[in-house]
Amino acid sequence: MHIISSLVEQGFVPYAFGSRANLELLHPSPFGVKLLMLAADDPKHLRFHDFINRLNGLAYGGKDMGMPAWVQIDCGILPSAFMGFAMPAAMLPEKLKWSLDIGAYQGLVPVSEAISIPTAQPGRWMSYSMSTVLPGRKLGFASKVLSLKAYGCRSCLGVAQFNNFALRIHTRFGALEIIEPHVPYHTCPTNSFVYALNLQGGAVLDMLDRGGRIEDPREPTFMLGARDTPKMKEMAEGARTGSYRYWLLPPGVIREDGVQNPIFEERL
Repeated sequence: MHIISSLVEQGFVPYAFGSRANLELLHPSPFGVKLLMLAADDPKHLRFHDFINRLNGLAYGGKDMGMPAWVQIDCGILPSAFMGFAMPAAMLPEKLKWSLDIGAYQGLVPVSEAISIPTAQPGRWMSYSMSTVLPGRKLGFASKVLSLKAYGCRSCLGVAQFNNFALRIHTRFGALEIIEPHVPYHTCPTNSFVYALNLQGGAVLDMLDRGGRIEDPREPTFMLGARDTPKMKEMAEGARTGSYRYWLLPPGVIREDGVQNPIFEERL
């Protein structure tokens, strides 16, 4: 069964939350599933604003990596739209109602979100958030697939940390080309990196929705310790000088003598 339609059958509501102008440009029914379009400037959706911010904060560690409200507006709602799945407040687990501060609210509550924003490079988007407060349902993964399809995205950039097990989700889209192996100016400077992902004209998204897998026959050239900053700096130098290219192969991160990353190295 297709992943997106399966979640809808389970009662999850796919939504898009952004400026009216952006909503009009999205695919209204990606994978044949109609998006609930929610205009962010409508006062009746103010609680939805709050819930997106709260679920992002819960997923990313509150004040350390959680999304400030101004980022949610300037880098989310105005240039693009948040997409994910929502459910009626009454159906939420009691602990989650407390964490999200639901109170007497009875409407739809977002339980996952993903967002990308367009870059100056035609057809390439920057994916900077993917989160869910209901783990084990593939909601984060499905939200990313849904959003990239609705945007009409063909390739994307992202920033991640080598020790983040969300890499197992990101590498389901294919091997990640490591554009910047070391990003010392990030909030997490020790092991953050920038990656690029080719969606093959959208064919990757269609395959993933059907439950398919993106295979990569390459074997790792070496295993990178997820906190081996000196090696990351060495890789960054090789990438900057044009001597090497690197890919993070699926599954992205494994537990083996600590946390390790399978890296394919191409000498140029």
